[in-house]
Amino acid sequence: MRKRATIGLLAVCFFLLGASAAQSAGPAGIGLILFEPSGLTGKMWLRQSTALAAGIGWSAEKDHYLHLHMDFLFWSQRLAADKNLYLDFYLGAGGKVIFRDSDNAWLRLPLGFDIRLRQSPFNFFFEVIPSFNFSSLKVFGAIGFRYIFQR
Repeated sequence: MRKRATIGLLAVCFFLLGASAAQSAGPAGIGLILFEPSGLTGKMWLRQSTALAAGIGWSAEKDHYLHLHMDFLFWSQRLAADKNLYLDFYLGAGGKVIFRDSDNAWLRLPLGFDIRLRQSPFNFFFEVIPSFNFSSLKVFGAIGFRYIFQR
């Protein structure tokens, strides 16, 4: 019962986040992510300090299960900027679903660094993601890049 309720709650969160993305005015990007998971990633900036980030790929855990996640990045702080790049720190909250028999719904709290190049349409990121599912806590990590499409 608790597992179904958690999955249902995550599904509602994904739906609400997707609906809010339809009103987006910022740039969006698509790219690759490595480690947890390894696959495709996307990010859509809603404002300068908020964004939606998602990923689909294969989990780095044993047996490499299919992994889907979406995060609302609600706090971003510019750490450095010059004529070549922006360096931002971000914090968010979201969820992930791993398609396996047990422990398949997790809450995520991503913390990361985002590097956007000014002269190039690429965005690089590094993040640490504490995740929990009401019975255990694990810390995952990911690195990746995205090609940014300007609107």
